[in-house]
Amino acid sequence: MKSIGLYLLLIFSLFLLGKCYNDHSKLIIQKDSTLSTVKGKKAAIDKYLEAHTKSVIVLVKVPGKKNLVFVKNEHWPDNVEYTYDIYKNPIGKIIFIAQTPYSESGDWNIIYKHYFDEHGNTCAFSKEESIFNDSVKGGVAREILLNYYDEKFKIINNSNILTDEDFHPIKGNIKAYEFPEYEYRVYKNVSQCLSAYHVRLAN
Repeated sequence: MKSIGLYLLLIFSLFLLGKCYNDHSKLIIQKDSTLSTVKGKKAAIDKYLEAHTKSVIVLVKVPGKKNLVFVKNEHWPDNVEYTYDIYKNPIGKIIFIAQTPYSESGDWNIIYKHYFDEHGNTCAFSKEESIFNDSVKGGVAREILLNYYDEKFKIINNSNILTDEDFHPIKGNIKAYEFPEYEYRVYKNVSQCLSAYHVRLAN
């Protein structure tokens, strides 16, 4: 009887082990599928932006004013703190918002990019920072942070790489470069992003 009990316990243990393995495999497959879909959405948005540069909506934050100012026909205010680039798809839904702090010295550049899916949820976010650096080919070092999110706004993939001016990866410790330290937040959807940036668009 004792041997039968041990045998049944072994069978049950193997069953649980197999179930855990199958469940884990399903989660991996599901995550890979979601990541592939989200990467495709970001790539499609990037392609759309490249083909529709003239349809960008540009607003700027000027000192002392909470509300943003629209920039039309390249008529820029004298003083700018932040620039916002907004793109809508053909049916009028916002698919992309970029925020760029103004660099008074001109020796650095930062751009924060939110990508939104068909439901207005953030599916990807990138932070690109560039500085002049004589030790890098072309004289420019660039740090690129990229996050991908699922429908619950959980990060499913992220990367943080160092590149030269032409976006070619370079070796080195990112912390060894003096990139500007600006506070930023990633917003979970279009509404939160617009509200945080104080963007008011006409319906």
